[in-house]
Amino acid sequence: MTAPTSTLLDRVIDGRYQVERELARGGMATVYRARDLRLDRPVALKVMRPDLADDDAFVRRFVAEARAAARLSHPHVVGVYDQGEDGDVVFLAMELVEGPTLRDVVAAHAPMSTRRAMALLLPVTEALAEAHRRGVVHRDIKPENVLLADGRESGVKVADFGLARAVSAAGRQASSELLWGTAAYLAPEQVEQDAVDARTDVYAVGLLLFELLTGRKAFPGGDPLRVAYEHVHGAVPSPRQLVPTVPAPVDALVRRAAATDPADRPHDAADLLAQLRDCLRELDDRQLDAAPAPFAAAPATSDGDLTQVVGAAGDSTRHLPVGRPAAGEGHYARTTGNRPPRTSATTRTPAPRPSRRRGGPVLGILLVLLLGGAGYAAWWLLEGPGVHSPMPAVVDLPEDQARALLDAEQLDPVVTYAYSEQVATGVVVSTDQEAGTQLRHGTDVPLVVSQGPERYAVPPLAGLSVDSAREALEGANLVLGAQTRQHHESEPEGRVLSSTPAAGEPLPPGGEVALVVSDGPAPVAVPQVGGRTEQEATAALVDAGLTVTVAPERVFDDAVAEGSVVSQAPTSGQVERGSTVTIVLSQGPELVSVPQVVGRQFSAAEEQLVELGLEVEREDVRGGFFGTVREQSVEPGEQVPRGTRVVLTVV
Repeated sequence: MTAPTSTLLDRVIDGRYQVERELARGGMATVYRARDLRLDRPVALKVMRPDLADDDAFVRRFVAEARAAARLSHPHVVGVYDQGEDGDVVFLAMELVEGPTLRDVVAAHAPMSTRRAMALLLPVTEALAEAHRRGVVHRDIKPENVLLADGRESGVKVADFGLARAVSAAGRQASSELLWGTAAYLAPEQVEQDAVDARTDVYAVGLLLFELLTGRKAFPGGDPLRVAYEHVHGAVPSPRQLVPTVPAPVDALVRRAAATDPADRPHDAADLLAQLRDCLRELDDRQLDAAPAPFAAAPATSDGDLTQVVGAAGDSTRHLPVGRPAAGEGHYARTTGNRPPRTSATTRTPAPRPSRRRGGPVLGILLVLLLGGAGYAAWWLLEGPGVHSPMPAVVDLPEDQARALLDAEQLDPVVTYAYSEQVATGVVVSTDQEAGTQLRHGTDVPLVVSQGPERYAVPPLAGLSVDSAREALEGANLVLGAQTRQHHESEPEGRVLSSTPAAGEPLPPGGEVALVVSDGPAPVAVPQVGGRTEQEATAALVDAGLTVTVAPERVFDDAVAEGSVVSQAPTSGQVERGSTVTIVLSQGPELVSVPQVVGRQFSAAEEQLVELGLEVEREDVRGGFFGTVREQSVEPGEQVPRGTRVVLTVV
């Protein structure tokens, strides 16, 4: 069983990740904040739940899917650093993204304008387009799997790539729980056939856009089985019918992306991304920034609604909002300054008493018109569009202070975020309304808020090939800089040893990262071992970092003693550490058997001995007149080395 939460706190997993505190707990795993002791950086450590960790099939599939997810290098994908097992713990080490989920954003700010919805959705689609290009399908796109780093809308990141597929392979129970946990975003083919491809992710993205635009799920309900049934047998409602400010092209795109038949959807996220951008170009600023109509919220559902049905006198009913979004929550917040007051359905104008005079009805009508005009004028001047407020000075103020000043003047902030090298994070950079300008109540005031300098962390590069390092840097909006070579005893040639700046260091976009690349082991000089014994030669070569091989055949050598080195290959120079040197050992001098030459003529005896490699010396007795060998200095049959001198006595 996987270790319980209490035993994991302060534990060092895999000798590297020290668990600090629990961040979240889900049906599949518990996520902890941990510190990577090796690289001294915080990480998110996802620890699998006990039944999945004990399932060998799941663990094998999980490892394969984690490796596929780790190959994704994209600014809008939560990075996967490591995966492993430590006894009873199966874990995944990921980039730590501190901030709300898209679910939190929907709860706080939806329904929202088309521009803001698209700004949140485009990074999600870009991340999926990169995944689909690499053959990876997410399978479980939902608001909980989309994170906003530090709460910035420019910090959108998609999490949990490949994990849904790993869970679905772990057995019927895990698959069932996955279905129950994500029923609101399952494509029809997932429900019916458990079939997924890139169009499955496209379907879920269409539902995300629907939710951002309307503030409600396309298929709300508390029963997952009922929701799954509606996915298969129903159709996604028109966002425009719920929120009239949704532009018609966006409405059509939502229904196209979330079509019941996969063949009717964009074929992958890259196709959807192109259609989203085409749609944005087609719309003007008025359509993009139109605030959701305050009475266009969804009807009441069991999971929390923006409207309720209230009875009114006279058997009439009307839909009233439970509550307007608080001012400062976004550009959809509105005062009543731009709207004339509604007259209740029960309001009655007192009927004039019957009069016998002909002018009575005319005077009554005139009186009503006069009172109505006066009321409208009073509303115009005291509460309606005639009321103006001065634009406060908000540039160089923190965002919350700027919002508070605008709210006090009944003006609506429309916030976008941009990088800035000069202005601190969270401070207003600019606005298109000049301070002191008189503006009507409810006027949108665009604010550009700094999100600090645009910086990207240097990805971990050690151990990668140069080409892989280049791809990782390009995915992080950085470029490969100078490369220096350095010999290394264990890393093979071409592998990255280190980077400057180091992994995790922030750089501006296009920043160069220099690499130190392994040139393999340093070369070593080949020592000369000729004439040494086998043991001495072997020791000298091994000490130099070389491998020794002894030739199987020995050779005769008159100068080198038996068992010593006659020759070596290579003989000298520089070679790679670990290279093999072959040595040839001596068999000693070659021996020959001395023949019997006594009684033979000297000339014949000399010729025979010389052919055997022996030296011949002649000593004459009595002048050697007959030329016959009478004695020889080496006995016949004796084994002697070549070159041995044999003295022949001749008579």
